[in-house]
Amino acid sequence: MAERNPRAPLRIGKVLRPLGLTLAVSVVALRAAAQAPAPAPTPVAVPPGTVVLRPIEVIPDTSRLSPAELPYAHPLYKPLDEPAKLAERPPLEDLETRVWLFVAVRIGENGRVSDGAAVEPPLKALTAPLPTLFPRWRFTPAQKGGQPVATWGTYAAELNVQLEKGLFSAFSLVPVGKEDPIPKALPEPAGESWMLAYSKEITPADPGTVSVETCDTLPMPDSNKWSFDSARTRSRITALVQVSELGKVARILPTGETTESLVLTWLRKYAATWRLTPAMAGGKPVPSWMALDATLEYTINSAKKKSERSVKKNLRAPRAE
Repeated sequence: MAERNPRAPLRIGKVLRPLGLTLAVSVVALRAAAQAPAPAPTPVAVPPGTVVLRPIEVIPDTSRLSPAELPYAHPLYKPLDEPAKLAERPPLEDLETRVWLFVAVRIGENGRVSDGAAVEPPLKALTAPLPTLFPRWRFTPAQKGGQPVATWGTYAAELNVQLEKGLFSAFSLVPVGKEDPIPKALPEPAGESWMLAYSKEITPADPGTVSVETCDTLPMPDSNKWSFDSARTRSRITALVQVSELGKVARILPTGETTESLVLTWLRKYAATWRLTPAMAGGKPVPSWMALDATLEYTINSAKKKSERSVKKNLRAPRAE
């Protein structure tokens, strides 16, 4: 091979042109490969009984999403063409009915009452005379192991109550809004099953007393006197009201922290007389929910005791939620 003359000029162009052309062709080929659809996978026969692992779909953690990604909406809200409206509300009629008033009373070994309190009264105003009545009440003391014992007994008085001259000093019935907060719904157990929410243990502990649920015999009332003077009072009512497609009140669900069951009974009877224009959606009437917030003023004309009894259930304890 002949040696190159070191003084001769080096012809670079002739060397680089083929290399540049090669690079350009390679880039075009790579781009074409990237844009070409991936070939379909070749089916693979899987023997029976073989466990096949598939990719797991990752579900985002909603607790880490921002509020903008989780828009709030009241669960009873629905988009409507026209909301329900109250068209007519007749005057409130008087109510006469019977209710039970349950009272937790501390009964000593001598049968005398030293303390007490009404538990979930049907009307709070009915409890007004209790502090003056307790010192006058007498019981046959409870017994355990053949001996009289001090206990917190449950005394129940059946009252015939007359409510009259009722009027609303405040009344608001509006459609449930999309951004309305969700109120606390109050449970309404049937009959006297609400008492099961209370522990059989006296809470807070009262040294020297035993739970009435552990006694052999109950403390029995000895014709305890009852008196109630006529009184003017008021009650606030908050509730969720369902209006049917016929413009009638279908359901009333009490909300808030507490409710007076007798006022709720009165309200439900009264709501049956309301005339409403039903909500409209898609050109037809549909059921919808409304929020009620009202203050009712009324007179308890009388509350006469019809019967009394002792209940083997401890109510001297916090209610379990």
